[in-house]
Amino acid sequence: MVSIYEALAVLAAAWVAAFLLYRVIARRKGTGAEDASSISVTLYPLFLIVKSRSISKPLDILAQKLPRFWDAVSRAAVATGFGLMALAIYILSSNLSTYLFRPEQVGGQNIVIPLIIGVTIRLENLPYLFLAFAIVLITHEGLHGIAARREGLPVKSAGIFMIFVVPGGFVEPDEEAFKSASPGARMRVAAVGSFANIAVGLLALMLMFGAFVPQELGLIALQVEPNSRIKVNDIIVSVDDVPVNRGTLGTSIIIKETIRIKTLTNEYVFDTNPDVRGREFTLGSVLRGLGVTQVDTFFPSRITWLDPFSAYNFYRALYWLQLVSIGVAVFNMLPIYMLDGSLVLRAVLEKFVKEGRHAKVIINTVALLCIGLVVANISFTYATFGFFQI
Repeated sequence: MVSIYEALAVLAAAWVAAFLLYRVIARRKGTGAEDASSISVTLYPLFLIVKSRSISKPLDILAQKLPRFWDAVSRAAVATGFGLMALAIYILSSNLSTYLFRPEQVGGQNIVIPLIIGVTIRLENLPYLFLAFAIVLITHEGLHGIAARREGLPVKSAGIFMIFVVPGGFVEPDEEAFKSASPGARMRVAAVGSFANIAVGLLALMLMFGAFVPQELGLIALQVEPNSRIKVNDIIVSVDDVPVNRGTLGTSIIIKETIRIKTLTNEYVFDTNPDVRGREFTLGSVLRGLGVTQVDTFFPSRITWLDPFSAYNFYRALYWLQLVSIGVAVFNMLPIYMLDGSLVLRAVLEKFVKEGRHAKVIINTVALLCIGLVVANISFTYATFGFFQI
């Protein structure tokens, strides 16, 4: 497995190469980082931003269609946003409490890590992650823009960015107009992005439960050695009639004269080495010995015309979409600077706390506490499980 330091070094080198190439092209064209066109690309060391200034017209068209619907969504988003904010703080606090006071209960459910491309995310998961990020950014920022236009706020630009290995998106309303808007309007504009994400995440979950049987059928072979009789995309169902799934990979069997591997479409019989007959090996060790180097959980699809390969990829796409959507929806409502939760909290305090100095103290204190919760959870995750990729 690639270490975190190797991954970061490769990514940093790629950033440097991209920046140098960008500078060479810019000099040859005789242009700077920005131009007067509707779309601009700006590249700095470890920072990329792609911005469009011609976003107001399509946002206006969308905002003018179903105006009552968008207004209802914006109002519902405020209530949902407060719920997500409370949920985020509760999850992080409860999780940290488990690490500190109930370490014997710590498991995979307590893992908190940032989704960092190429560092915490395995390369084979990048296509699913990119698709999820694209849907999340479009819906999140799109609803920000629609809500802003419904509130009569001008939108200057929209775009996407990447800071080293962290992607993001933005809708840029006119700063002065946003500051002068009512606290309620600012709350609605800020909260609606996470509302869009939670809606997408719940839809993805419903599709997962609707399109797939929530019970493992077996393991799909993702990587095999060149001389392996078991093929990539074979669904391994059993080994010597012992069911194969994530939970049974550690189960031991006694090696006989032959080993029978059942898949959805074939049955393989392997002669065994006399030296290992009568000994116990785990199912995972048996599969590795037969040339299967990487497997993943396979859930059968209720869509009968989907082949196993397509069903697996469809499931993984939905899994990553719900993971990223719900994760962004909850995390984004934390009252931390640069996140929408901070804008919502600021608007609430402005409405109910008349003394601006007191409101600022509250905002700073809550932000520091939330940052501490996030950092502590990530630190305990790596201290407990070490560096790993998902």
